[in-house]
Amino acid sequence: MKTLLKDGTIITMNSRKEIWHNAELLIEGDRIKTLSQCVADRGNDVDDVVDCKGKIIIPGLVSAHTHLTGMFQRGLWDETSFESWSRKSSATEKFFNPSSDDIYVIHSAACIELIRHGVTTVLNMFTAPSKDPLKSVNSACQALVDTGIRGILAFSLKDQTPDNPGTVPEISNVESWISLAREGFMQVRSFGPLVSFALAPSAPQRCSDRLLLACREIAEEFNVVLHTHLAETRKHAEIGRELYGDPIVRHLEKIGFLSSALSVAHAIWLNDQEIDILRRHDVKIVHNPSSNMKLGSGAAHVKQMLNAGLVVGLGADSVNAGTIYSIFEQMKLSVLLPRSIWGAEDWVLPSEAFAMATQGGAGALLLDGMIGSIEEGKKADLAILSPSITLVPNNDVVDELALCENGGSVESVFIDGKPVMLGKKITGIDEEAILAKVSSMESRIGSAKSDVLQIRDANPVA
Repeated sequence: MKTLLKDGTIITMNSRKEIWHNAELLIEGDRIKTLSQCVADRGNDVDDVVDCKGKIIIPGLVSAHTHLTGMFQRGLWDETSFESWSRKSSATEKFFNPSSDDIYVIHSAACIELIRHGVTTVLNMFTAPSKDPLKSVNSACQALVDTGIRGILAFSLKDQTPDNPGTVPEISNVESWISLAREGFMQVRSFGPLVSFALAPSAPQRCSDRLLLACREIAEEFNVVLHTHLAETRKHAEIGRELYGDPIVRHLEKIGFLSSALSVAHAIWLNDQEIDILRRHDVKIVHNPSSNMKLGSGAAHVKQMLNAGLVVGLGADSVNAGTIYSIFEQMKLSVLLPRSIWGAEDWVLPSEAFAMATQGGAGALLLDGMIGSIEEGKKADLAILSPSITLVPNNDVVDELALCENGGSVESVFIDGKPVMLGKKITGIDEEAILAKVSSMESRIGSAKSDVLQIRDANPVA
């Protein structure tokens, strides 16, 4: 199958950051075959032509840290601390008790939202319910397949809870976790090339050193990404010092956990030495400004990380922790947040934010040889924008995409060479049916919320 995207403005994000005007892009199979200036007529050389005159073609955006299950709690808890939000969110999920069918519907809806905002690749940090966890893994993966998104199922695990006293992990045996992770890997890889597996120890302080090192060993064995939360809040950093007698990153280096296959979400409460340690081990960073701001977690020193040569991507996190599943939103906040608190030397430029949304996210997922830029031979993961009023006049297209676009201009999305959204219509799944099913959950969500509030009223100190 050959598809020609004709007569558009192409933001390549190649090493030279070239922008091609009145250009065409030929997709053959799942790859970008050629990138060139428009020719008058290709005759019968292609199967389909998409007229992109006046439109902008960008690399598919990457959400390198996301929790898709959180969609059903959108707008539910607006707390004054991360800890309070975390307790209520976790309790709500337990009371709601999503079935495998619920998992499928919620993940499908979240993927639709991502696609509508030009996201073609997502890492989904997934905490499987304790009851029949592998069935839930299957449901989450099936949603990725049916929507057509490129997805990484990052299997989350923990065996201790020092940051949540009074709770006990549902699985605390390292051998049980290792066995479950291996089974999860075998199941995930059966879903085809668009779905892959990652190991995601929840956070260093929530995992014994033994579990952390087991995760690293399995990730190396399977040649997959290793992903975790790191120093998301001041309290997490303090607990790390209490547990280890060292800053968290220094301890992780001592035990041999750090590697170039590791990506860490948030990375807010780090000192200069810790940032330098991460750089030396080529650890990747995933910046999540919307959730950091909503939960009052703090502001990551992104400019310092970029200047140090660290790979930095962007994540939409969970919509119940942040706002929406939009990487355009993360770009904008990445630029604006540091300007409200620091001097110009710490400001992130719009062009840097756009690079984090594309190349950076791809690098954080170890996929930069495959996606993240528009180049011949790379996967045809693309978003086509028909500029709305927010992109007019078009003075500096990259800066405007980072600062002014909200996702409303995204018209079509190609993933692996296939159109998963064409002319604003989702092609692979019945969007209306999925959204109706999500809406039908509202009464159950309300009941779960009431149950959580009753616990609070019965134990106001908690």
